[in-house]
Amino acid sequence: MLLFDSLHHASAAMSASQLGIQVSGQNLTNAQTPGYVRENILLETGTSRKLGNGTVIGTGVQVSGVVQVIDQFLEERLRSSNSDMSASTTQEKFYTELEALLNETTENDLSSSLGEFFNSIDNILNHPENISYREMTAEQGVKLTNDINHIAETVVNIQRDINTTINAAANEINTLVKKIDELNRNISLLETKEGHEALGLRDERLNALSDLSKLINIKTTENAQTGSVSIYCGSDILLMDGVRNEVFVGGRKEESDDTVMAELCLRNTMTPLDVRSGTVYGLYQAHSTVLGGYSEKLNLFTKNLIQEFNTIYSSGQGLTGYQSVTSSAVIDQPELPISLADLDFPVENGVFTMMVNNKPYEIRIEVNESPTVDPFSLKSTPTVRGTSLNDIASAINSIDNMNATINWHGQLEIIADDSNVEFSFANDTSGVLAALGINTFFTGTNAATIGINSTVLNDPSKFAASNSGVGQNTDNGVQLAAMAAAANPALGGTSIIEYYDEIVSETMLAGGIMKSIASSNSLYQQSLQTQRDSISGVNIDEETILMMTYQRMFQANSRLVTVIDEMLETLVNL
Repeated sequence: MLLFDSLHHASAAMSASQLGIQVSGQNLTNAQTPGYVRENILLETGTSRKLGNGTVIGTGVQVSGVVQVIDQFLEERLRSSNSDMSASTTQEKFYTELEALLNETTENDLSSSLGEFFNSIDNILNHPENISYREMTAEQGVKLTNDINHIAETVVNIQRDINTTINAAANEINTLVKKIDELNRNISLLETKEGHEALGLRDERLNALSDLSKLINIKTTENAQTGSVSIYCGSDILLMDGVRNEVFVGGRKEESDDTVMAELCLRNTMTPLDVRSGTVYGLYQAHSTVLGGYSEKLNLFTKNLIQEFNTIYSSGQGLTGYQSVTSSAVIDQPELPISLADLDFPVENGVFTMMVNNKPYEIRIEVNESPTVDPFSLKSTPTVRGTSLNDIASAINSIDNMNATINWHGQLEIIADDSNVEFSFANDTSGVLAALGINTFFTGTNAATIGINSTVLNDPSKFAASNSGVGQNTDNGVQLAAMAAAANPALGGTSIIEYYDEIVSETMLAGGIMKSIASSNSLYQQSLQTQRDSISGVNIDEETILMMTYQRMFQANSRLVTVIDEMLETLVNL
């Protein structure tokens, strides 16, 4: 009887060693398979039994299962580090693109264009009678505005590409969550029905979770009963108990506005997904902070350049005066006070002067607020009383040989009735000329719309370098040239040139910091990956030794079977 027990022990050991060799072979063949988790055979001693005489003997070895060698806590940390690394490397990428766009390490950067433009004004001061220098300033102005337009347009195009990438990420997230849901069902079916781990399916699920963690921050919990995992993104549930919550792209107020950031939202609650890391978070930051932050500063710089330059310029005169001029600003209700109009630049109490054949006519602009009291509520509310566009037209019409009308667009048109009469503008303390776009150099309001007044492009002699009459001096040009280095209260007391240099410096510094963060996150992720590989990865040398051990185990138990067979034969022949 004991011989038959021993034969059973040897047979079980041979079966275990065969399975061990198969598991080691599986590990070796998948040594280079991405995401593969090393498998391990679990051996345990069989239940002992007591003989009739009270002796307790063993029942050999038995296989309790084949499991993955995995540290779930480490896997969770690795997925979190994947998210952080993806977020920082994505932002670093767009900082690099922005730095390349600014081109500040070459002579074709915006700083150079800005300096060349103001330097060209100095040439006018040295040669006031030479129209070619005024033409050169107009050309430098075109180059400057084109450079600003190009940067603004490129930033918008990159933001549009980011929105497209976020759209693609939404589809990828939904695909991965759906795949994990299907794997959950298959794993639960196999493990509850057949009573063993669905190892290949679990590997596939781990890879899908890893891919998902690179897109967004996720946390997972596994149901010990079914083996299925639930997925959370921050405080939001993406998958739980077979119920999927798909995401879609929202965040666009107007389809035509490409600068509005696309945003992932939950389809069942219609609320933004709680994204805090991953590639999608990096895209959010690139759109709103990296590019949006730079764009906001560039627009502030551009608006102040337009406003400050035009404010000085509009009070000057060129080598020739005007026969006619039309405002670029449009006012829908010219009968209302001009301060109520939707103008891009402010108007204050003050005056401006019309110079007709260098004879001055002063026109006053009033912007007053006087309180009116409601007799029922006794509350006072401000009532705006001031100069309207109609009032300005009437004042100009009162000047001999001058005719001012408001066209059907809502623009102010000023025309000299006599071909021998020319007019110009001077001493504007109200800012109304710059606000209306009369006698200005720059047009537009921001980086995307800045341009040069077509009047100056068509006739550079009208570049307003004088401030005491047509062709009289270059004092206005002196102020224009000095404006580049003058302190600007709207920019915190820095000059136009200093402010743009600060924008560039801040962008470069932020890009350098993000590069360091990305490098640090990458190193941390690599260290966790190394830890993971040391636990769950396949070591070829170890598996080879293990396979040889199982081979020796099989050979030894084969020899045991031979010995038992010989003993049984001897016993039968007695």
